[in-house]
Amino acid sequence: MSDPAGGPASTTLATPHDRCQRCGRPTPQDVGLCDVCNPGHIGAPASTQLHATILAGVAAGFVGLALMARIATAGVGPFPAQVQSAQVRSDGGLDITFTVRNAGSRAAAATCRVTRGGVSAPDDIQFLTQPLSSGETASFSRSSAPPTVDSPPYQAASLVVRCT
Repeated sequence: MSDPAGGPASTTLATPHDRCQRCGRPTPQDVGLCDVCNPGHIGAPASTQLHATILAGVAAGFVGLALMARIATAGVGPFPAQVQSAQVRSDGGLDITFTVRNAGSRAAAATCRVTRGGVSAPDDIQFLTQPLSSGETASFSRSSAPPTVDSPPYQAASLVVRCT
């Protein structure tokens, strides 16, 4: 019996068999390459070799991402912030004014969040400032809607502003 490519068959088609991954010739079960495509009968890599290679690639990718993030954020922040005034309106909403300073070595925008005593809630005031030059201090005023039924009320004395 001969195989479809015209060479001698390494196994008969009457018995269970696999196909060569390269050329399609029939091969014994669990054999990935035929004698023509793998004349030296070199074995496939062990599963530990394969998995270690994949793990090394993933680890190298994480290291590369960490280096790119470090380069991209070098000299950005910190952004110390301070509440200047805060007033709770009669409807329970909040009017707040605060300052933010860019203590970093290059211009960047800060993401600021106003929380009740430092504990985050879904209805906190959160926004992105315009870019601040190195050493620049800017003042911002924001207003919020009244807190939802599930959220605690605003208390001017316990407000915390964090900018990153």
